Amino acid sequence: MTAMEDFEEREHNEEYFYVHGKDVYSTQSLLARFGIKQADSIYKDSSNDFIRWPFSSADFFEAVTEKAPDSAELEGALRGSDKLLAERINAEIKGYKDSGNTVANQDRIKELRAQKKELLAKAALALGGSSVSLVYKTFVQINDSKMVEKKFPQFKNASWPFKDQMPYFTAGLEDFAAAVARGEPTAITGGPCFFGEHEVDLIFTLKDGSQKVYDFTTRRRNSGDKVSLEAEFTKQNAGEVVDVSFVSHKEMLTTEEYDSVLYLFELANASGSALTLPIVDASYAKYLDSMMEPLSIELRVKARKEFRKVAAPIIKMYRELFDALKEKYPNVKDALIMTGEDRGLLSKYYAARAPFVEKPSTRRIISGIQEKIESVKDYITLPALPFYFMGIKNVLEVDYIGETDSFWKCRKMHKGQMNLSALLYPIKISADGWRSIFSTDLQYKEYIKREDYGKR
Repeated sequence: MTAMEDFEEREHNEEYFYVHGKDVYSTQSLLARFGIKQADSIYKDSSNDFIRWPFSSADFFEAVTEKAPDSAELEGALRGSDKLLAERINAEIKGYKDSGNTVANQDRIKELRAQKKELLAKAALALGGSSVSLVYKTFVQINDSKMVEKKFPQFKNASWPFKDQMPYFTAGLEDFAAAVARGEPTAITGGPCFFGEHEVDLIFTLKDGSQKVYDFTTRRRNSGDKVSLEAEFTKQNAGEVVDVSFVSHKEMLTTEEYDSVLYLFELANASGSALTLPIVDASYAKYLDSMMEPLSIELRVKARKEFRKVAAPIIKMYRELFDALKEKYPNVKDALIMTGEDRGLLSKYYAARAPFVEKPSTRRIISGIQEKIESVKDYITLPALPFYFMGIKNVLEVDYIGETDSFWKCRKMHKGQMNLSALLYPIKISADGWRSIFSTDLQYKEYIKREDYGKR
Protein backbone atom coordinates (compact mmCIF):
# COMPACT_ATOMS: atom_id res chain seq x y z
CA MET A 1 0.00 0.00 0.00
CA THR A 2 1.38 3.44 -0.90
CA ALA A 3 1.61 6.28 1.61
CA MET A 4 -1.28 8.11 -0.06
CA GLU A 5 -3.48 5.00 -0.12
CA ASP A 6 -2.73 4.46 3.55
CA PHE A 7 -3.70 8.07 4.25
CA GLU A 8 -7.00 7.59 2.42
CA GLU A 9 -7.69 4.53 4.55
CA ARG A 10 -7.18 6.58 7.72
CA GLU A 11 -8.93 9.81 6.90
CA HIS A 12 -12.39 8.51 7.77
CA ASN A 13 -11.31 6.96 11.08
CA GLU A 14 -12.81 9.24 13.73
CA GLU A 15 -10.81 7.69 16.56
CA TYR A 16 -7.47 8.35 14.83
CA PHE A 17 -7.49 12.04 15.63
CA TYR A 18 -7.93 11.53 19.35
CA VAL A 19 -5.36 8.82 20.07
CA HIS A 20 -2.25 9.97 18.19
CA GLY A 21 0.45 12.46 19.14
CA LYS A 22 -0.43 15.71 20.86
CA ASP A 23 0.84 17.72 17.88
CA VAL A 24 -1.73 16.24 15.47
CA TYR A 25 -5.07 18.02 15.25
CA SER A 26 -8.14 18.25 13.06
CA THR A 27 -10.95 20.77 12.89
CA GLN A 28 -13.14 18.10 14.42
CA SER A 29 -10.84 17.44 17.38
CA LEU A 30 -10.42 21.18 18.04
CA LEU A 31 -14.17 21.77 18.04
CA ALA A 32 -14.53 18.91 20.50
CA ARG A 33 -11.76 20.30 22.67
CA PHE A 34 -13.45 23.69 22.91
CA GLY A 35 -16.85 22.11 23.53
CA ILE A 36 -18.29 23.51 20.30
CA LYS A 37 -20.92 21.70 18.30
CA GLN A 38 -20.18 21.69 14.59
CA ALA A 39 -23.71 22.97 13.99
CA ASP A 40 -22.90 26.07 16.06
CA SER A 41 -19.77 26.91 14.07
CA ILE A 42 -18.96 28.30 10.64
CA TYR A 43 -18.13 24.69 9.74
CA LYS A 44 -21.73 23.48 10.00
CA ASP A 45 -21.89 22.77 6.25
CA SER A 46 -18.30 21.56 5.85
CA SER A 47 -17.54 18.09 4.52
CA ASN A 48 -16.44 15.19 6.70
CA ASP A 49 -13.15 15.04 4.79
CA PHE A 50 -12.35 18.61 5.76
CA ILE A 51 -13.54 18.26 9.36
CA ARG A 52 -11.39 15.16 9.92
CA TRP A 53 -8.30 16.19 7.95
CA PRO A 54 -5.23 15.78 10.24
CA PHE A 55 -2.59 18.47 10.51
CA SER A 56 0.56 18.79 12.58
CA SER A 57 1.30 22.09 14.29
CA ALA A 58 2.12 23.80 17.56
CA ASP A 59 -0.75 24.24 20.02
CA PHE A 60 -1.84 27.84 19.47
CA PHE A 61 -5.52 27.45 18.57
CA GLU A 62 -8.47 29.36 19.92
CA ALA A 63 -12.20 29.57 19.25
CA VAL A 64 -13.61 33.02 18.50
CA THR A 65 -17.01 34.47 17.72
CA GLU A 66 -17.39 37.01 14.96
CA LYS A 67 -18.88 39.47 17.45
CA ALA A 68 -16.89 38.59 20.53
CA PRO A 69 -17.20 40.71 23.70
CA ASP A 70 -14.02 42.45 24.86
CA SER A 71 -11.58 40.74 27.23
CA ALA A 72 -12.82 42.53 30.34
CA GLU A 73 -16.41 41.42 29.68
CA LEU A 74 -15.27 37.86 29.02
CA GLU A 75 -13.23 37.70 32.23
CA GLY A 76 -16.24 39.03 34.12
CA ALA A 77 -18.31 36.16 32.73
CA LEU A 78 -15.98 33.48 34.11
CA ARG A 79 -17.29 31.48 37.06
CA GLY A 80 -16.02 28.96 39.60
CA SER A 81 -12.78 27.16 38.84
CA ASP A 82 -12.38 28.96 35.51
CA LYS A 83 -12.41 32.31 37.30
CA LEU A 84 -9.86 31.14 39.86
CA LEU A 85 -7.60 29.77 37.12
CA ALA A 86 -7.77 33.07 35.20
CA GLU A 87 -6.83 34.97 38.36
CA ARG A 88 -3.83 32.68 38.93
CA ILE A 89 -2.73 33.11 35.30
CA ASN A 90 -3.00 36.90 35.53
CA ALA A 91 -1.00 36.91 38.77
CA GLU A 92 1.77 34.73 37.33
CA ILE A 93 2.08 36.83 34.16
CA LYS A 94 2.16 40.01 36.28
CA GLY A 95 4.88 38.48 38.44
CA TYR A 96 7.09 37.87 35.41
CA LYS A 97 6.54 41.40 34.14
CA ASP A 98 7.18 43.00 37.53
CA SER A 99 10.40 41.05 37.92
CA GLY A 100 11.66 42.34 34.58
CA ASN A 101 12.47 38.76 33.62
CA THR A 102 10.01 38.46 30.74
CA VAL A 103 12.58 37.39 28.11
CA ALA A 104 13.86 34.43 30.11
CA ASN A 105 10.30 33.30 30.81
CA GLN A 106 8.72 34.10 27.44
CA ASP A 107 7.85 30.45 26.68
CA ARG A 108 5.99 30.15 29.99
CA ILE A 109 4.18 33.44 29.38
CA LYS A 110 3.07 32.16 25.95
CA GLU A 111 1.69 29.02 27.59
CA LEU A 112 -0.18 31.08 30.17
CA ARG A 113 -1.68 33.36 27.55
CA ALA A 114 -2.77 30.34 25.49
CA GLN A 115 -4.52 28.90 28.58
CA LYS A 116 -6.23 32.21 29.19
CA LYS A 117 -7.44 32.37 25.58
CA GLU A 118 -9.08 28.98 26.04
CA LEU A 119 -10.86 30.23 29.15
CA LEU A 120 -12.05 33.38 27.39
CA ALA A 121 -13.23 31.33 24.42
CA LYS A 122 -15.43 29.29 26.76
CA ALA A 123 -16.81 32.50 28.23
CA ALA A 124 -17.57 33.86 24.76
CA LEU A 125 -19.55 30.74 23.96
CA ALA A 126 -21.49 31.07 27.19
CA LEU A 127 -22.35 34.68 26.37
CA GLY A 128 -23.59 33.69 22.95
CA GLY A 129 -23.00 35.53 19.68
CA SER A 130 -22.67 34.65 16.04
CA SER A 131 -21.07 31.50 14.65
CA VAL A 132 -17.81 30.32 16.15
CA SER A 133 -14.63 29.84 14.10
CA LEU A 134 -11.19 28.47 14.87
CA VAL A 135 -8.06 30.57 14.51
CA TYR A 136 -4.37 29.76 14.79
CA LYS A 137 -1.95 32.12 16.55
CA THR A 138 -4.63 34.83 16.42
CA PHE A 139 -3.70 35.72 12.83
CA VAL A 140 -5.20 33.05 10.54
CA GLN A 141 -8.66 31.47 10.44
CA ILE A 142 -9.28 27.82 9.57
CA ASN A 143 -11.36 27.66 6.36
CA ASP A 144 -12.62 24.94 4.07
CA SER A 145 -12.26 25.32 0.30
CA LYS A 146 -15.75 26.82 -0.13
CA MET A 147 -14.94 29.52 2.42
CA VAL A 148 -11.70 30.26 0.57
CA GLU A 149 -13.61 30.52 -2.72
CA LYS A 150 -16.06 32.98 -1.17
CA LYS A 151 -13.18 35.22 -0.10
CA PHE A 152 -10.97 34.58 -3.14
CA PRO A 153 -13.15 33.54 -6.14
CA GLN A 154 -10.15 32.76 -8.39
CA PHE A 155 -9.30 29.90 -6.03
CA LYS A 156 -12.04 27.89 -7.74
CA ASN A 157 -9.96 27.70 -10.92
CA ALA A 158 -6.92 26.16 -9.22
CA SER A 159 -6.43 22.40 -8.95
CA TRP A 160 -4.23 20.05 -6.91
CA PRO A 161 -4.59 16.75 -5.02
CA PHE A 162 -7.15 16.88 -2.18
CA LYS A 163 -7.74 20.60 -2.80
CA ASP A 164 -11.42 20.47 -1.80
CA GLN A 165 -10.81 18.31 1.29
CA MET A 166 -7.89 20.19 2.88
CA PRO A 167 -8.19 22.87 5.57
CA TYR A 168 -6.62 26.26 4.87
CA PHE A 169 -5.41 28.96 7.24
CA THR A 170 -6.27 32.36 5.81
CA ALA A 171 -5.86 36.09 6.40
CA GLY A 172 -6.63 39.02 4.13
CA LEU A 173 -7.83 36.97 1.16
CA GLU A 174 -10.61 39.44 0.41
CA ASP A 175 -8.04 42.22 -0.02
CA PHE A 176 -5.97 40.17 -2.43
CA ALA A 177 -9.04 39.12 -4.44
CA ALA A 178 -10.18 42.76 -4.65
CA ALA A 179 -6.78 43.74 -6.09
CA VAL A 180 -7.10 40.99 -8.71
CA ALA A 181 -10.62 42.19 -9.57
CA ARG A 182 -9.37 45.78 -9.97
CA GLY A 183 -6.72 44.60 -12.39
CA GLU A 184 -3.83 45.69 -10.17
CA PRO A 185 -0.50 43.81 -10.31
CA THR A 186 -0.57 40.84 -7.93
CA ALA A 187 1.90 38.12 -7.02
CA ILE A 188 1.98 34.68 -5.41
CA THR A 189 4.98 33.70 -3.30
CA GLY A 190 6.02 30.83 -1.05
CA GLY A 191 7.69 27.47 -1.36
CA PRO A 192 9.22 24.54 0.51
CA CYS A 193 11.93 24.20 3.10
CA PHE A 194 15.20 23.15 1.48
CA PHE A 195 15.08 19.57 2.76
CA GLY A 196 13.34 17.71 5.55
CA GLU A 197 14.31 15.90 8.70
CA HIS A 198 16.49 12.77 8.41
CA GLU A 199 17.60 13.70 4.88
CA VAL A 200 20.96 15.36 5.62
CA ASP A 201 23.34 14.37 8.43
CA LEU A 202 26.03 16.65 9.86
CA ILE A 203 28.95 14.65 11.25
CA PHE A 204 31.62 15.86 13.68
CA THR A 205 34.75 13.70 13.92
CA LEU A 206 36.64 14.07 17.22
CA LYS A 207 40.30 13.61 18.18
CA ASP A 208 39.62 10.20 19.68
CA GLY A 209 38.15 8.99 16.35
CA SER A 210 34.55 8.99 17.54
CA GLN A 211 31.79 10.75 15.64
CA LYS A 212 28.75 12.76 16.66
CA VAL A 213 25.90 12.75 14.15
CA TYR A 214 23.27 15.49 14.01
CA ASP A 215 20.24 15.92 11.83
CA PHE A 216 20.88 19.19 10.02
CA THR A 217 17.21 20.15 9.89
CA THR A 218 16.31 19.62 13.54
CA ARG A 219 19.83 20.55 14.75
CA ARG A 220 19.66 17.59 17.15
CA ARG A 221 21.39 14.30 17.71
CA ASN A 222 20.06 11.33 15.79
CA SER A 223 21.26 8.92 18.44
CA GLY A 224 22.73 8.83 21.90
CA ASP A 225 21.44 9.09 25.43
CA LYS A 226 21.36 12.92 25.38
CA VAL A 227 19.66 15.29 22.97
CA SER A 228 21.92 18.28 22.45
CA LEU A 229 21.74 21.11 19.91
CA GLU A 230 24.66 21.07 17.51
CA ALA A 231 25.31 24.77 18.22
CA GLU A 232 25.80 23.84 21.87
CA PHE A 233 28.09 21.00 20.87
CA THR A 234 30.47 23.21 18.90
CA LYS A 235 30.67 25.71 21.78
CA GLN A 236 31.47 22.99 24.31
CA ASN A 237 33.76 20.82 22.17
CA ALA A 238 35.47 23.14 19.67
CA GLY A 239 38.94 21.93 20.64
CA GLU A 240 38.00 18.28 20.14
CA VAL A 241 36.58 18.54 16.59
CA VAL A 242 39.03 17.57 13.82
CA ASP A 243 36.66 17.19 10.88
CA VAL A 244 33.20 18.20 9.69
CA SER A 245 31.33 16.37 6.95
CA PHE A 246 27.83 15.82 5.58
CA VAL A 247 25.91 12.82 4.29
CA SER A 248 22.84 13.41 2.12
CA HIS A 249 20.10 10.80 1.84
CA LYS A 250 18.01 12.98 -0.49
CA GLU A 251 17.83 11.83 -4.12
CA MET A 252 14.34 13.11 -5.02
CA LEU A 253 11.87 15.77 -3.93
CA THR A 254 9.02 14.70 -1.69
CA THR A 255 5.41 15.02 -2.84
CA GLU A 256 5.06 17.66 -0.13
CA GLU A 257 7.86 19.75 -1.65
CA TYR A 258 6.47 19.24 -5.12
CA ASP A 259 2.98 20.28 -4.06
CA SER A 260 4.24 23.45 -2.36
CA VAL A 261 5.58 24.64 -5.73
CA LEU A 262 2.55 23.34 -7.65
CA TYR A 263 0.21 25.45 -5.49
CA LEU A 264 2.11 28.60 -6.48
CA PHE A 265 1.81 27.95 -10.19
CA GLU A 266 -1.83 26.90 -10.00
CA LEU A 267 -2.82 30.03 -8.08
CA ALA A 268 -0.68 32.35 -10.20
CA ASN A 269 -2.28 30.85 -13.31
CA ALA A 270 -5.80 31.12 -11.86
CA SER A 271 -5.41 34.74 -10.74
CA GLY A 272 -3.17 36.16 -13.48
CA SER A 273 -0.44 36.86 -10.93
CA ALA A 274 3.33 36.92 -10.98
CA LEU A 275 5.22 34.29 -8.97
CA THR A 276 8.36 34.13 -6.85
CA LEU A 277 9.90 30.93 -5.49
CA PRO A 278 12.76 31.39 -2.99
CA ILE A 279 14.85 28.29 -2.29
CA VAL A 280 16.27 28.76 1.19
CA ASP A 281 19.66 27.05 0.93
CA ALA A 282 21.34 30.39 1.69
CA SER A 283 19.44 30.58 4.99
CA TYR A 284 20.55 27.07 5.89
CA ALA A 285 24.15 28.08 5.12
CA LYS A 286 23.87 31.14 7.37
CA TYR A 287 22.82 28.99 10.30
CA LEU A 288 25.70 26.64 9.53
CA ASP A 289 28.21 29.52 9.54
CA SER A 290 26.94 30.84 12.85
CA MET A 291 26.85 27.42 14.47
CA MET A 292 30.42 26.66 13.29
CA GLU A 293 31.80 29.94 14.66
CA PRO A 294 33.65 28.32 17.64
CA LEU A 295 35.64 26.03 15.30
CA SER A 296 38.91 26.84 13.53
CA ILE A 297 38.77 28.86 10.32
CA GLU A 298 39.94 25.80 8.37
CA LEU A 299 37.05 23.68 9.64
CA ARG A 300 34.55 26.49 9.04
CA VAL A 301 35.66 26.88 5.42
CA LYS A 302 35.57 23.11 4.92
CA ALA A 303 32.07 22.87 6.42
CA ARG A 304 30.74 25.56 4.06
CA LYS A 305 32.32 23.83 1.02
CA GLU A 306 30.95 20.45 2.06
CA PHE A 307 27.50 21.91 2.56
CA ARG A 308 27.57 23.49 -0.92
CA LYS A 309 28.40 20.06 -2.39
CA VAL A 310 25.33 18.60 -0.64
CA ALA A 311 23.17 21.58 -1.62
CA ALA A 312 24.05 21.66 -5.32
CA PRO A 313 22.10 18.56 -6.45
CA ILE A 314 19.10 19.58 -4.32
CA ILE A 315 19.09 23.04 -5.92
CA LYS A 316 19.21 21.33 -9.31
CA MET A 317 16.07 19.32 -8.41
CA TYR A 318 14.17 22.52 -7.59
CA ARG A 319 15.34 24.24 -10.78
CA GLU A 320 14.17 21.25 -12.82
CA LEU A 321 10.79 21.33 -11.10
CA PHE A 322 10.50 25.10 -11.62
CA ASP A 323 11.32 24.77 -15.32
CA ALA A 324 8.89 21.86 -15.76
CA LEU A 325 6.03 23.82 -14.22
CA LYS A 326 6.90 26.98 -16.15
CA GLU A 327 6.50 24.93 -19.30
CA LYS A 328 3.18 23.52 -18.07
CA TYR A 329 1.83 26.98 -17.17
CA PRO A 330 2.81 29.28 -20.07
CA ASN A 331 0.29 31.92 -18.93
CA VAL A 332 2.41 32.57 -15.83
CA LYS A 333 4.62 35.13 -17.54
CA ASP A 334 6.52 36.57 -14.58
CA ALA A 335 7.99 33.66 -12.60
CA LEU A 336 11.25 33.94 -10.69
CA ILE A 337 13.25 31.42 -8.69
CA MET A 338 16.01 32.57 -6.32
CA THR A 339 18.58 30.21 -4.80
CA GLY A 340 21.79 30.70 -2.85
CA GLU A 341 23.70 30.33 -6.13
CA ASP A 342 22.08 33.48 -7.54
CA ARG A 343 24.54 36.01 -6.15
CA GLY A 344 23.16 38.93 -8.14
CA LEU A 345 19.58 38.31 -7.03
CA LEU A 346 20.66 37.80 -3.43
CA SER A 347 22.54 41.10 -3.41
CA LYS A 348 19.49 42.89 -4.81
CA TYR A 349 17.28 41.21 -2.21
CA TYR A 350 19.53 42.15 0.72
CA ALA A 351 19.77 45.76 -0.46
CA ALA A 352 16.00 46.08 -0.93
CA ARG A 353 15.12 44.66 2.46
CA ALA A 354 17.74 46.61 4.43
CA PRO A 355 15.53 49.64 5.26
CA PHE A 356 12.84 47.31 6.65
CA VAL A 357 15.17 45.00 8.58
CA GLU A 358 17.00 47.86 10.27
CA LYS A 359 13.88 49.54 11.63
CA PRO A 360 13.82 49.50 15.48
CA SER A 361 10.35 47.92 15.38
CA THR A 362 11.72 45.05 13.27
CA ARG A 363 14.66 44.37 15.55
CA ARG A 364 12.22 43.66 18.36
CA ILE A 365 10.52 40.84 16.46
CA ILE A 366 13.66 39.02 15.28
CA SER A 367 14.63 35.87 17.20
CA GLY A 368 16.96 36.44 20.12
CA ILE A 369 18.79 33.14 19.49
CA GLN A 370 22.15 34.31 18.17
CA GLU A 371 22.69 31.43 15.74
CA LYS A 372 19.29 32.00 14.13
CA ILE A 373 19.16 35.77 13.74
CA GLU A 374 20.46 35.98 10.15
CA SER A 375 18.27 33.08 9.01
CA VAL A 376 15.22 34.61 10.68
CA LYS A 377 15.82 37.85 8.80
CA ASP A 378 15.42 35.81 5.61
CA TYR A 379 12.27 34.01 6.67
CA ILE A 380 10.44 37.18 7.65
CA THR A 381 11.40 39.10 4.50
CA LEU A 382 11.26 36.44 1.75
CA PRO A 383 7.45 36.85 1.39
CA ALA A 384 8.20 40.40 0.21
CA LEU A 385 10.27 39.26 -2.82
CA PRO A 386 7.59 40.35 -5.35
CA PHE A 387 7.62 43.81 -3.76
CA TYR A 388 11.43 44.03 -3.74
CA PHE A 389 11.99 42.67 -7.26
CA MET A 390 8.84 43.66 -9.18
CA GLY A 391 7.38 46.52 -7.19
CA ILE A 392 4.16 44.53 -6.67
CA LYS A 393 2.27 45.65 -3.58
CA ASN A 394 -0.51 43.04 -3.50
CA VAL A 395 1.08 39.74 -2.48
CA LEU A 396 -0.42 36.40 -1.44
CA GLU A 397 1.86 34.15 0.60
CA VAL A 398 1.05 30.50 -0.10
CA ASP A 399 2.99 28.50 2.44
CA TYR A 400 2.62 25.88 5.15
CA ILE A 401 1.07 26.66 8.53
CA GLY A 402 4.46 26.82 10.24
CA GLU A 403 5.09 30.15 8.49
CA THR A 404 2.27 31.92 10.35
CA ASP A 405 4.73 33.92 12.46
CA SER A 406 6.92 34.94 9.52
CA PHE A 407 3.80 35.99 7.59
CA TRP A 408 2.60 38.21 10.41
CA LYS A 409 6.05 39.72 10.97
CA CYS A 410 6.56 40.40 7.27
CA ARG A 411 3.15 42.05 7.03
CA LYS A 412 3.91 44.19 10.07
CA MET A 413 7.31 45.23 8.70
CA HIS A 414 5.88 46.39 5.36
CA LYS A 415 2.61 47.86 6.59
CA GLY A 416 1.55 50.81 4.45
CA GLN A 417 3.83 49.82 1.57
CA MET A 418 2.83 46.24 0.76
CA ASN A 419 -0.46 44.38 1.27
CA LEU A 420 0.41 40.82 2.33
CA SER A 421 -2.32 38.18 2.55
CA ALA A 422 -2.02 34.51 3.53
CA LEU A 423 -3.27 31.17 2.27
CA LEU A 424 -1.47 28.64 4.45
CA TYR A 425 -1.91 24.88 4.31
CA PRO A 426 -1.17 21.87 6.53
CA ILE A 427 1.72 19.55 5.82
CA LYS A 428 0.26 16.13 5.07
CA ILE A 429 0.62 13.30 7.56
CA SER A 430 3.03 10.58 6.43
CA ALA A 431 2.52 6.83 6.33
CA ASP A 432 3.90 6.54 9.88
CA GLY A 433 0.47 7.74 11.05
CA TRP A 434 1.38 10.81 13.08
CA ARG A 435 4.31 12.78 11.68
CA SER A 436 4.34 14.97 8.59
CA ILE A 437 6.19 13.93 5.43
CA PHE A 438 8.73 16.63 6.33
CA SER A 439 9.39 15.20 9.80
CA THR A 440 9.09 11.46 9.34
CA ASP A 441 11.86 8.86 9.02
CA LEU A 442 13.24 8.08 5.57
CA GLN A 443 11.24 4.88 5.15
CA TYR A 444 7.98 6.80 5.49
CA LYS A 445 8.77 9.73 3.22
CA GLU A 446 6.85 9.98 -0.04
CA TYR A 447 9.01 10.95 -3.03
CA ILE A 448 8.08 11.88 -6.58
CA LYS A 449 10.10 10.92 -9.67
CA ARG A 450 11.26 13.50 -12.20
CA GLU A 451 9.18 11.87 -14.95
CA ASP A 452 6.02 12.41 -12.88
CA TYR A 453 6.40 16.21 -12.70
CA GLY A 454 3.26 17.80 -14.12
CA LYS A 455 1.12 14.69 -13.65
CA ARG A 456 0.13 15.22 -10.04
